[in-house]
Amino acid sequence: MAGLLGVGGGIIIVPISYFVLLYLDYSSDYAMHIAIASSLGVICFTSISSIRTHIKLKNVNFIILRTWVPGIVLGSLAGSYSASIISGEILVNIFICLAFLIALNMAFQKDPIIISKDLPKSKLINLIISSLIGFMSVLIGIGGGSFSVPTLTMFSKKIHEAVGTSATLGFFIAFPGTIILMISGSNIGALPPLSFGYLNIAIVLLVSSTSVFTANLGAKVSVNVNKITLRRIFSIFLLFTCISLIIEHYII
Repeated sequence: MAGLLGVGGGIIIVPISYFVLLYLDYSSDYAMHIAIASSLGVICFTSISSIRTHIKLKNVNFIILRTWVPGIVLGSLAGSYSASIISGEILVNIFICLAFLIALNMAFQKDPIIISKDLPKSKLINLIISSLIGFMSVLIGIGGGSFSVPTLTMFSKKIHEAVGTSATLGFFIAFPGTIILMISGSNIGALPPLSFGYLNIAIVLLVSSTSVFTANLGAKVSVNVNKITLRRIFSIFLLFTCISLIIEHYII
């Protein structure tokens, strides 16, 4: 899904990892922290595979990378630190809200909203935009495609260029975020085996061992597929995910 839609695989990895950790009786205080950190760890691997394919397809805009990477990294550092100091319940609520907004956007937006013919000329505005993308993305453990792809299309970037560039930006979101969450969770006890801070190696290896290949496949297929129906189906999945999290926290 990350390679195909540019939405970031984390939007799937995080809730699934979270529910598995709860099923295995790990504390809800840290389950979302672990799910987010491990999702970012997976994205570090899957983004490399996706980036290589998109570069070959000439979908990566390196001018945008040079403009946005500093803000992306800054936002990732700030977001991952924020995630490490807030409660698991708040993190779940943040995930529900942002995933719900992403689902609505995918369900109802047929054509991109164009606000400009190119990126803003102001370095400060670009820094603010990219920092916000990095900050919000790392808070819910995603590679940023759900935010950066719509933003880039708003600035008149073609969808394939937006997806390819977003996949590359995902690495610069995931890597700093993973490091911060590894460090910040290093003193937490009762974490699952094979955990380095909040990063769980078992989750990373289990998911990335297959997704590193399927992200590459998704990137290749993305050139030829009509995404509107697929995006709507995926939006329904996200809505059900949000409902499941609400039931888990506020009803059961």
